Order: sequence, then C-alpha cells, then structure tokens
Amino acid sequence: MISPLTRSRSLFFRTHRFSFGHMKALPTLALNRLLAYAASSVIGIFMPIFIFEFFHQSIQAVLLFYLADQVLKLPFFVPAAKIFSKIGLTKSMAIGVLGLSVFYFTFFLLGQASTLPPFALIAFGLVGLMLSSTLYWSPFHIDFAEFSTKEKRGRQVSALFMIQELIGVIGPIVSGFLIIKYGYTMTFFVGLILVLSSLVPLIYLPKTEVQYEFGYWESFRELFSKKFRSMSISMMAFGAENMVGVIVWPIFLYTVFKGNYLDIGFFASIIVVITLVLQLFVGKEIDKISAKRMLRIGTGIYAIGWIWKGLVQTVAGVFAASTFHSFGSVFLQTPMDAMTYEQAADAGHYIDEYTVLREMSLNIGRILVIIFLLILSYRFSITISFFVAAFISLAINRLSKIVAA
Repeated sequence: MISPLTRSRSLFFRTHRFSFGHMKALPTLALNRLLAYAASSVIGIFMPIFIFEFFHQSIQAVLLFYLADQVLKLPFFVPAAKIFSKIGLTKSMAIGVLGLSVFYFTFFLLGQASTLPPFALIAFGLVGLMLSSTLYWSPFHIDFAEFSTKEKRGRQVSALFMIQELIGVIGPIVSGFLIIKYGYTMTFFVGLILVLSSLVPLIYLPKTEVQYEFGYWESFRELFSKKFRSMSISMMAFGAENMVGVIVWPIFLYTVFKGNYLDIGFFASIIVVITLVLQLFVGKEIDKISAKRMLRIGTGIYAIGWIWKGLVQTVAGVFAASTFHSFGSVFLQTPMDAMTYEQAADAGHYIDEYTVLREMSLNIGRILVIIFLLILSYRFSITISFFVAAFISLAINRLSKIVAA
C-alpha cells in the first residue's frame, strides 16, 4: 500500500544550484540505475564464464551456483517488503546497492586468488546478492511506476533501455580488455566502484513510503490467485527464459570463440549496437499502437530467435541468429515492461504488493528452469537450453490477458 510522496530538501547539497536535487525524480532514479547498469555491463557476460572457469569448466557447477543464488532469495522477498515498509524505499535501495557491492568485493577477492576459503567468499557474496535482489528491485520498480507518466511510459521505458544499450556497447569491450590485461580482478574492481557511485543519486530521490499488507504465506497464495495468476505465469516464464540468456549464452559464446575474451566482448557490443538501432523506434510505436499486439509479435520472433541460436555453431551463424533474436527482444522487452509498469501504477495503493509478487514470480521461474537445465545437462549439449527457452518464452503472452488493448 502506497502513501503520498514526501520530499526532503533541508540539506544544503540538495538545494545547491549544481545539485542533483534540481533534477526531476525520474531522471534521478534513472541515473542510479544507469550507474549500476554500467557495472553489470562490465561484469555481466563474463560472470558465468568466470564461474565456469573457476569450477574447471563444469556447466553443472555454474547451474548449481545460480540455483543456490535464486533459492536463497525466495524466502526473503516478503520480509524485505516489511523492511522497506518501515525504512522507506530509498533507504532500502541503498542497502540493496551495498549488498551488490559486497557481492562484487567477494568476487574481487576470488579473482585475485585470496587466501580466504573460496566457498566462504562465495557464500558471503550470495548473501550480499540476496540483499540486493530483495531490497533494491521492488522499491526501484515501485518508484519507476510512480515517477513515470502514463501517456509517455512506453517512450520513457524505451529511453532508459536505449541509454543502457549505449552503456552496453562499451562495457563488454572494456571488460574483455581488462581481463586480458589484468585478469578478472580489475573487472570486479571497476564494477565495485561503479556500483558504489550509484548510491549518490539516491540521496536526492523524493521519499516514497509504502505499507506492504500481505502476510508471508498469504503472499505465496496470492501468486496463484485469480487476480495475479496471469501476471505470475508471465513473469515466471520471463524469469525462466532470461536465465538461459544469463547463464548458458555467455558460456556458449566462450566455446564458439574458443575462450577469446576480447572477441566475446566485441561480439556482445556489436549485438548491442544492433539492438540500440531498434530500441527508440519501438518505444515510440508502443504509445501509438497496442502494446498487447506488439508483445504477441515480439514473443513469436523471440521464440524463433532462440530456436535459431540452438541450431548454429559457426561465428557467422551465431551473429545472424543473435541479430534476429535482438530484434525479437526489443519487440518483447519494451512493451512487456511498459505493460507491467502500467499494471503496477493501476494497482494504486497495492502497487508494492503487485511489485513484490512480480519479483517472486521471476525468482520461481528461474529456480524451476535451472533445475530443469541441470537435469538435462547430464544427457544433452547446453544448446538444448535454447529450445527450452523458446518454448517457455511463449508463455509471456499471458501478461496481455490482463491488459486492455
């Protein structure tokens, strides 16, 4: 349940003419996200590769790492909602950012072969990641739904994605260069600095107070209630297929490019450029035509893109499949996010409940697909996961069932 916004401008650095305090709420929130995204763009595609190499190229070990991460988070979404109901969304996001910083710092230590027990570092890092996932993302989405404008939400979501893509052009190349020159240690250090810098815009955000009203077990029951069922299924599907892209796709590129980090970075950046060209056009069109229709088209193209990825083995084939898939990704991701923010805003004083249930659904979908892929990995090549993702992605269309055309 959400209460009216209250703004604090009492401190001199909030009112100084060069302060972020003169920025509107949405750009300030976006700046926080973009700084954190810069960190993930440097580390992102190479994170599963680092784990893959750390565990002697065992895909099962990588899947188990991500399974542990997702399972650890699930019980804490509701307690986290109770926490940000008491301390406010901005403070909660700040704790989440610090949690992510802990995660990067522990992997910085792993990258430099610290004398500390590696599994203790990994466990400590996963706790930090749990704090980030449960205390940051729901407050961020609540604030974005509140600060964005109904008539322009598609363009605002698209603009945020477009800037992220611009950052994403540079990140993988920088990361590949840093790994070749200095190893993973410098990559994690750069990520850590960028994440910590994302704390600064949070100082200037308006305070948003909410009151999460669902009980612990009630929250799990509500996931499959008639009111939230379509959203939950859609988000489970999105979370599941997204895990394939996060875990398996980078390792697949690692094998295709024979472990050449810079080639992987350049390839990822080229695909981002292609995605960027499409992004702004799609954002404008969402506000002109039905987002529901665009979502249906997007899921179809996206599913075909996954199938294509599962059939190719050469660099040229991977490039062609990735280009097609990025086209589908833009047509799926932008309307989907615009629609989910629309639903969150329409939820009124239940915006926080809706948003927390959305995060829980994403998490459950990730857990289920990782377990499934773990079972398949003992009998099949990792490319089987792309066909699994194609099938799952079609279920994202359930989201359109609760959104008017």
